Amino acid sequence: MPDRRTTTKDVALLRQLYDDGQLELAAEFQRNSVWPRAAKAYLLDTIVENRPIPQLFLQRYTSAQTGRPSYKVIDGQQRLTAVFEFIDNRFGLTQTTNSSLKGQKFSQLPERLRSRILSYDFVVEELSGYSDSDVRDLFVRMNKYVVRLSPQELRHAREEGAFYDFVERLGRWDIWQEARIFTPTQLKRMRAVEFSGELAILLIEGPQDKKAALDLYYGLYQLRFPGGRKAEQRLKRYLNWIQEALPDFSESRFRKPVDLYALIGALDRLASSTGVLSVDWDVAGKKLQEFERLLNRKRPPRMASRYLLAASRQTDNIRPRLTRINTLVHVVDSD
Repeated sequence: MPDRRTTTKDVALLRQLYDDGQLELAAEFQRNSVWPRAAKAYLLDTIVENRPIPQLFLQRYTSAQTGRPSYKVIDGQQRLTAVFEFIDNRFGLTQTTNSSLKGQKFSQLPERLRSRILSYDFVVEELSGYSDSDVRDLFVRMNKYVVRLSPQELRHAREEGAFYDFVERLGRWDIWQEARIFTPTQLKRMRAVEFSGELAILLIEGPQDKKAALDLYYGLYQLRFPGGRKAEQRLKRYLNWIQEALPDFSESRFRKPVDLYALIGALDRLASSTGVLSVDWDVAGKKLQEFERLLNRKRPPRMASRYLLAASRQTDNIRPRLTRINTLVHVVDSD
């Protein structure tokens, strides 16, 4: 009769079971250990900080050779492999906020921290009486629909402060959904919040590399975000201008984040220091619509081809962003 029970096992016991041949890490249906070293180091820092880790699933059985209770890992191979490799001094604590521990391997840690790691309790769900096919099915069910956290979901979980509050509020604007800039799924995964941060940085410092700039802003502006109010006002003006210039904005390619970022960057280049645009929205809107038609041609002209290339590769890097912005400045401001 299949049975499940939840218990705990500390790292020292799990390692002893492994050394004694009573714990099989990699069942044949599991993938090889694929975690990068940074991920392993981050897990060990989590243990050092005594933070919770997702539970392990082990299949318990009696060894036919020894008669001793033994275990196969159904889910948790990567976590246990990382812990055992750290105990074996195969990598150091590279992912830690504690500068005194940076880079240290297990044997270099103070005794109290080594003891903390060895006595760390994993929550374990022990399964017994399940057939091999049942276990395979369990493994598939646990991993089939695992969705990795996006970079913005990670920021949402770990960050706080003034910039955090600012982008979270802008990310709730109705326009992101009403103009179909993001799908409902993208909104749930906080893409509008991330994009709001990108646009704020664009309006304050000009085009930046998203990967570096966003994390930097979260760190720099925890207490105060002095440029936020003016950036928000300008962004509202530009979005209103775009909706006036493009009556079918929700159907236009310029609603897409890659193109919308470039268009807002172009408008900001053409605006006064207060974000006021002297560009006639009716005339500029017709130019943008004509440019969109060129982009949709089978063989677009050279300027449109360059824009399309910059909108299809490494789109959040600074060089493609500048290419797109410069192109739209020319489109909107041309005679």
